[in-house]
Amino acid sequence: MDGKDERHVLRKTGERLLVVVGLVLVLMLGRCDLTGPVDRQSLVVEAFLKTDRPLPTITLRQTRSLNDPGDRRANAAQGGTVELVLDGQLVSYEESDQRPGRYVPVSEVGDVPDRVPWRLSARWQGEKAQARGTTPPPIELSEVCVEVPPEPVQTIRVDSLRRDSLDIPAEQGYLYPVDVSLHWPADQLVAGEDTMHWVRPQLNPDTTESASRVVNFFLQPVDVRREDQFRRQEGQRAWTGVYAVPVEDSTSAFPRHDLTVTLTRGDTSFAAFARSRGDPERREPISNVDGGLGIATAVTIDSLRNAVTAGGEQCWSR
Repeated sequence: MDGKDERHVLRKTGERLLVVVGLVLVLMLGRCDLTGPVDRQSLVVEAFLKTDRPLPTITLRQTRSLNDPGDRRANAAQGGTVELVLDGQLVSYEESDQRPGRYVPVSEVGDVPDRVPWRLSARWQGEKAQARGTTPPPIELSEVCVEVPPEPVQTIRVDSLRRDSLDIPAEQGYLYPVDVSLHWPADQLVAGEDTMHWVRPQLNPDTTESASRVVNFFLQPVDVRREDQFRRQEGQRAWTGVYAVPVEDSTSAFPRHDLTVTLTRGDTSFAAFARSRGDPERREPISNVDGGLGIATAVTIDSLRNAVTAGGEQCWSR
């Protein structure tokens, strides 16, 4: 599917949206099994190494029963030890005095290089959690193009749980579906490298009214794919997404706002985490931490922020 066909499909999606409120309730009911007690404490690790950025703060937490969630201090895994081996160099961490459960590098070793191996080890109260991987190459947005429709489209929201009644309540609304196309240079694998990276493009509009998660379910403000699954055009990868800007009625003008477009490149562990973090069927996102829970991975990020106004197509580049 080329860019025009993909944009046509996304535009057709926005012509008339049927937003099913019952979907939200079903998803919420799917989480009812999460109220059971958690008897055994487990170590939870949160670590995101970022290519060409300073070494990150690493967070250690402990799991707790949902009946006794506790506050941030109570959940912190205090008194642990953290070690990071980056490209063969050992980096020791120590716990922050002001922020329990947050561990910072003892000394600075410069920015995180790309395409180097890393290994993380964390210990707390007899538990040991480990993760490893390779830092990805940098990613850079080449161009972002935004297309604003001349007028809003109508939406209808119904309560699908009242299927036994002929009088199903419905609410009418209006929104502007905004098409956004991204381009970035295709990653060139180095000799002997056979691992394909994953990429997450994400649209974050800074609007006074944001579309609900149900509306976004029918649109595409974020995606996670293996990088070779994005279409390729003259040495560039490309993706087209859509986000919605709700308005009062059919005569409402398009609200000026800022849009942040973010590209994140990572490995399969990052992709599994990103895809599963919003899954209502899961208690927590997929973890790559051996001996514990959470996520420890390396990513590279680039973003562009600009104002979006009425007036058809607008393009930005560096």
